[in-house]
Amino acid sequence: MSLIGQEEGIEHGTLRGHRQHTRRKVAATEACGCLQAKRADENAKSEARQAGLAPRTGQHKWNGGKYAVGTSRPEANTAIRTPCPTEGCGQQASGRLPQQRGRVRVQVTGSAEPARDYCSGSCATYGIALAELRMDDAA
Repeated sequence: MSLIGQEEGIEHGTLRGHRQHTRRKVAATEACGCLQAKRADENAKSEARQAGLAPRTGQHKWNGGKYAVGTSRPEANTAIRTPCPTEGCGQQASGRLPQQRGRVRVQVTGSAEPARDYCSGSCATYGIALAELRMDDAA
């Protein structure tokens, strides 16, 4: 039996009640308190993100399991952590050409980031983005 359109049994004044309204396609109102509960939950999550207490899960994955604290702008000469498990991917380039076959060298003119060798095109794209973020303002 479908609960769509049935208002009885909704836990009014709670976030769960707001979800029940949504699933049952019954309009939530200010009088039942479900809209206020939803707004309070969104405000609490927003404040936690602003305070750095609850970073987004994508940010957690991108930083190799470490939460980013403080500014989101990376500084030059910090450790490079590529999302790639390949040995030597993202290492600073030595010599004129890549040492191994299939490596991609990334060097962006005007960047504080030195030339680096990456294992593939997708990792090289990461390197290009990193180098562009670290562009010298004077250049």
